[in-house]
Amino acid sequence: MKKILVVVLGFLLMLSAGCGQDEQHQMNEQHQRYLSDRGWDIKKLLGTSTVRLDMPDVRLRNFEASGITFFRDYLGKEVTQYTYELVQKDIEGERLTATIYEAEGKIIGGYGVLPSWTPGTFRLDDKERLIHEEKIMQ
Repeated sequence: MKKILVVVLGFLLMLSAGCGQDEQHQMNEQHQRYLSDRGWDIKKLLGTSTVRLDMPDVRLRNFEASGITFFRDYLGKEVTQYTYELVQKDIEGERLTATIYEAEGKIIGGYGVLPSWTPGTFRLDDKERLIHEEKIMQ
């Protein structure tokens, strides 16, 4: 009886661990596809956190001036942000980063950060413009 219990518990533990890995694997594939559809390649995940989206109006307006408009729809809501280092580099050789936001398991938007540029944030759909303006390497 004890042996059967140990085997069953071991099986359940392996099953639950496998499910978590599958969900994480699918999420990473979703993020990879989201960025790839916009021309970006992920080098590695830098971090993730779940937060209640709250930012001062001046910061919100700065994002909106860069064309990043999804934040306003999610103010006060819990979101998860995933920050990735990208393969692509700016003209000074620094790697770009991209942050993707999810609410209730769905991607709601994201933005990129260009280290050598002010204001520094850009729409993830703007890769061709950044190449044309010689902000990033091809």
